[in-house]
Amino acid sequence: MEEARKLKGHKGSTTCCIASQNRPGFIATADEDGCVCCFDLRCQDKIFTMDVGNGNPISSMCFKPGNEDVVYISLGSEVKCFDVNMVTASKLLHSYNYNKDEINQIACNSKSSFLAAADDSGDVKIIDIRQNRMYKTLRDGHTSICSGAQFIPWRPWEVITGGLDSKLVLWDFSKGRPQKIWDFGTLDTGNKGNMGQCLNPAFVHALAVPDVDVVDKFVKICAVARGDGVVSIINVESDVKTVKSKSSAKPKKGSKSAPKVGGSSADPEIGNQNGGDLHLDHSLGGHTAAVSCVTFSTFGDKWKFIISGGNDKQVKVWDWSKFFIAGETCTGSDILRSSLSLSRKVNWLCTTPTDSENLVVCDTSKVVKVYTIGPRVSVSEKKMMESGVPICNICGEQVGLANTNGEVFVACHECNYPLCKNCLDYEIKEGRSACLRCATPYDENENESNHDESNHATMASHLNTAEDVGIHARTVSTVSTVDSEYHDDSGNPIWKNRVESWKEKKNKKKKNKNKTVAQEAEVPPEQQMEEKPQLADAAEPLSRIIPVPKSQITPYRIVIIIRLVVLCLFFHYRVTHPVESAYPLWLISVICEIWFAFSWVLDQFPKWSPINRQTYIDRLSARFEREGEPCMLAPVDFFVSTVDPMKEPPLITANTVLSILAVDYPVEKVSCYVSDDGGSMLTFESLAETSEFARKWVPFCKKFSIEPRAPEFYFSQKFDYLKDKVQPSFVKERRAMKREYEEYKVRVNALVAKAQKTPEDGWTMADGTPWPGNNPRDHPGMIQVFLGHSGAHDNEGNELPRLVYVSREKRPGYTHHKKAGAENALIRVSAILTNAPYILNLDCDHYVNNSKAIREAMCFYMDPQVGRDVCYVQFPQRFDGIDKSDRYANRNIVFFDVNMKGLDGIQGPVYVGTGTVFNRQALYGYSPSNLPTIHKSSSSCSCCCRRKKPAKEKDLTEVYRESKREDLNSAIFNLREIENYDEHERSLLISQMSFEKTFGMSSVFIESTLMENGGVPDSANPSTLIREAIHVIGCGYEEKTAWGKEIGWIYGSVTEDILTGFKMQCRGWRSIYCMPLRPAFKGSAPINLSDRLHQVLRWALGSVEIFLSRHCPLWYGFGGGRLKWLQRLAYTNTIVYPFTSLPLIAYCILPAVCLLTGKFIIPTLSNVASILFLALFISIIVTSVLELRWSGIGIEDWWRNEQFWVIGGVSAHLFAVFQGFLKMLAGIDTNFTVTAKAADDGEFGDLYIFKWTTVLIPPTTILIVNLVGVVAGFSDALNKGYEAWGPLFGKVFFSFWVILHLYPFLKGLMGRQNRTPTIVVLWSVLLASVFSLVWVKIDPFVSKDDPSAMVQNCIDIDC
Repeated sequence: MEEARKLKGHKGSTTCCIASQNRPGFIATADEDGCVCCFDLRCQDKIFTMDVGNGNPISSMCFKPGNEDVVYISLGSEVKCFDVNMVTASKLLHSYNYNKDEINQIACNSKSSFLAAADDSGDVKIIDIRQNRMYKTLRDGHTSICSGAQFIPWRPWEVITGGLDSKLVLWDFSKGRPQKIWDFGTLDTGNKGNMGQCLNPAFVHALAVPDVDVVDKFVKICAVARGDGVVSIINVESDVKTVKSKSSAKPKKGSKSAPKVGGSSADPEIGNQNGGDLHLDHSLGGHTAAVSCVTFSTFGDKWKFIISGGNDKQVKVWDWSKFFIAGETCTGSDILRSSLSLSRKVNWLCTTPTDSENLVVCDTSKVVKVYTIGPRVSVSEKKMMESGVPICNICGEQVGLANTNGEVFVACHECNYPLCKNCLDYEIKEGRSACLRCATPYDENENESNHDESNHATMASHLNTAEDVGIHARTVSTVSTVDSEYHDDSGNPIWKNRVESWKEKKNKKKKNKNKTVAQEAEVPPEQQMEEKPQLADAAEPLSRIIPVPKSQITPYRIVIIIRLVVLCLFFHYRVTHPVESAYPLWLISVICEIWFAFSWVLDQFPKWSPINRQTYIDRLSARFEREGEPCMLAPVDFFVSTVDPMKEPPLITANTVLSILAVDYPVEKVSCYVSDDGGSMLTFESLAETSEFARKWVPFCKKFSIEPRAPEFYFSQKFDYLKDKVQPSFVKERRAMKREYEEYKVRVNALVAKAQKTPEDGWTMADGTPWPGNNPRDHPGMIQVFLGHSGAHDNEGNELPRLVYVSREKRPGYTHHKKAGAENALIRVSAILTNAPYILNLDCDHYVNNSKAIREAMCFYMDPQVGRDVCYVQFPQRFDGIDKSDRYANRNIVFFDVNMKGLDGIQGPVYVGTGTVFNRQALYGYSPSNLPTIHKSSSSCSCCCRRKKPAKEKDLTEVYRESKREDLNSAIFNLREIENYDEHERSLLISQMSFEKTFGMSSVFIESTLMENGGVPDSANPSTLIREAIHVIGCGYEEKTAWGKEIGWIYGSVTEDILTGFKMQCRGWRSIYCMPLRPAFKGSAPINLSDRLHQVLRWALGSVEIFLSRHCPLWYGFGGGRLKWLQRLAYTNTIVYPFTSLPLIAYCILPAVCLLTGKFIIPTLSNVASILFLALFISIIVTSVLELRWSGIGIEDWWRNEQFWVIGGVSAHLFAVFQGFLKMLAGIDTNFTVTAKAADDGEFGDLYIFKWTTVLIPPTTILIVNLVGVVAGFSDALNKGYEAWGPLFGKVFFSFWVILHLYPFLKGLMGRQNRTPTIVVLWSVLLASVFSLVWVKIDPFVSKDDPSAMVQNCIDIDC
């Protein structure tokens, strides 16, 4: 084999190539910078270059059948058509933008006018290039990326596709449905015993089919390049016939069969266990890593050879025809005709119909290589030259010698970036005179001298490099990583050098810190003068309060007062003017209106002083991240809680974890703890996969500063991802990372599919031992550190944050307190392992949407003027996947953008369960540091030390009793009080305060609670930390302690979040509401009616539980005097709002009753009464308008909130009150089941899923009763004449008010196709009918029959 010919002209790595069949020697190649270079191999240089991609990578090309002057090019999600004869003008003939995602391959039908485009969404678009329109979309065949597509030449209406779901699909694209599917993920190729084989999944990376002109000579096959290193040759015709006959072929006696190859037999006529297919694997001399491309030979005896290239830097030539020729024996050496070793991974291959220079190779370099392949490769040509000379990073060849002394040529003396002389000259010629790695200008004088001295030593064109066995190498058809980026000029991995340099810098920082302390007095005055401005900048506040402008808040407050006065006058009129004819209805209405007014006061006045806040992250960095000094930012422990991986998909939890590991915060300050309260092996294994993927994902996020850093949501965004991204390598690395993530999803989803059926003996770990969590209710505590500070580095050698899996012990007979108990277990584990002073807890479905969110919170905590008494920083909840109209008010905009801002102006927002950064000391029950301190001389231990105590001074117990409040006592001092003592006095004080009765029997944990700034105690033994961590998550650890009563997450309610925040603020702490411009966290919310109502039911039930407990804000914490009265008003509102359901249901039925009976709850209005009613309505409207004005929310969000307040009030809140009283008073736990009834496909399909539940009966009944009442009212008015229309409008107005508020509920009942379960209609109609009939029968408002009146009525009738 001759030395490769090098074709230069590309500025980026080459991605694909095509060769003309009509013009021998003409080829076109493309690169990742969007350039197409055309070469004529008969000439020396390239013919011309077309810049068609504007910097975007070209993924695939193909000629137009019958006219090779026209070429189709795929860029991103678009296909463009150019004429190669119009080079200077670069005229765009056509553009097809039908694909939703990035296109991987395009192919033209040689016998018709169709083009296929396979993209990352798994779809294949069939485009009619003659009529320039979309013909068909092939979907639902692939569940992952569709990587390749080829038309079947001998079947003009069929196309075959492959994808990263390991499937090969044969389509009839005229009908748009698959005909045959081959699943390589389950196909047994007979290679399980081969230890040299690559263990990657059998993804389909590329396809090739022979031309129609030669298929009659051989069997009709398809060559498949697979990710597990196998090249599969599929007998398409045989397999399709098998499917059509619906029976498998069986061997016949006397039939000829092909010999065994690689341990498997094949018979093309009758088929074998693999359907007559051939699988070329490692045992036959095949690839040891993923096969990236495959093609048929077009030289010599056309289509006789299959040529494959892979990530193992090998090109293999296979004589596949011998396998399918019956009667001819063959061996592995006969099938593998030749092998070519390269220095780079192969991206694309193509062949030319010439005898020489017939193989074109595009690898990850910028140079296209052309080889000559003869009939057989000699042994000497198989052995490549071995040398220690570095490889050029551009062309992939050895860099050569600088002079006759044998010194290696060096282009850049700053970083020793490997570059050969020819490529250096080319770079300088192109105007790039600086090093590609360190940007240092090249020394042209030295390079010229080296050029003169050198004799252009002959280089070996190929090197045998180490094979990537065991590495999960995936092919990237358009973009591949450059291997030499990971090694320096001496062959050492660059990441190791980075780690070493990082360690040296760390040691230098420690030394400099010690020197600074020793030489602090020696700083000259001039330097001190220079440092003063820096100190002044550092002293600036890290945040500021932005009050609502007076022009907005003053009218708002005035209207509130006016509305309160009007309400008082209104109730005076209502009480003094009863309706005698409908006294019961009037009385019920007045009671309901009084309760509504009370509820309005509870909700309105906490919004009296709303504020906004602004943070200064740049000042935070300037103060705590000074260059040359250790980072002083506070560490943060992240808590992620999950229970059932079948209800909370592991992929969602994994995205949350990945977004945490990639936050913009020093890695040594971040630790992530995942609580698996179900002890599931699926969660454990998915976290193991996640930790490996994080090594690739985290550096990618930080390198390009992408948002958000949860891959599922980042890649699903519909936006211009090139905006603000100036780095040229971004497109390449983004595409490669997207493929990595798709493969990672395949592995995680495979784990989920495997976990669907649990083995009878339970799950077993890799070492054969049973999984400890096989019984989720009876298992020991488990802790696994996946990533840590020792040895956990990403692919670039940078340190990764700590990732810890925790599953607390579960035993029968113990109360585990659900989420609150799991969070408390995480508090104790994290305190022993890392003990960060701040904790951020997230639900498993809430990912970090703003990577700087932690810095936002630290702007409050690390400001000494603000953070001393802050117990938590609450971020608003934002959600993905909600319908645009937000039918059921899932976003809760009014609560998060109005109520929470109002509370922030009092004592802080309530804790909402997720997206909260806690002060660890507040969770321990300590009081804030601004409370009165206890002086050292007042300690009771002074008696032991025989110190004289002043007569007027009180002892320790008395002072402590005054500083605490009996109902808030957590048996713990302020930390500043404890730090005033020496170690001996502290031990006595701790003993007196019974810390073990408070925190439990763990000396290591108790000592960690005394460390206000966090950190692991110096006395802790690292070898025993895990053992101690296992101890503190035992199921009996919390017995007879204050956990869940005074410290940690508080037990006693399903809404432990409200209770926990309430206890903290009762101790004197305050909270802060932080609303950055980019939402800090995003999560998912149930968008269908039934799930939404049950979510609201659970929240309301928790409020009822708090109302019936000792922690009720109506009576708890008054002795402390630390909870402001407006804050107490807000907490009271959070627990009494479910009881509004009772008057609300009555008030919603009243209009229908009035219409059915002809009575009304309001007497005939006088002029004064009319003005009073009008003033009330106007004040309600103006209050809402002014509230919308200062809060900035939209009117649609406000109206949706009003609607769902009624919907939830007449359904979920009612059942919550009922269930709460049964549970708290009678001990009966009532559960309301949810059963799915129907679902519709399409976007927001969950919105139309209907699930039967008893919660739906009351609002449905109210709707039907009001509709019946409206009909009855109009019928009655028609019978009575015009005088009845006036009173009718008042009654109908209230009835329509009810129907309008329940309209979203009605839409939810009907669904997309108006399908309502019969049971709902039956029960609702039954109740409405019974109510109406009973009312007609009883009719308490109709007086007894008066005979005289009846006679008078008869006289009045005009016969």
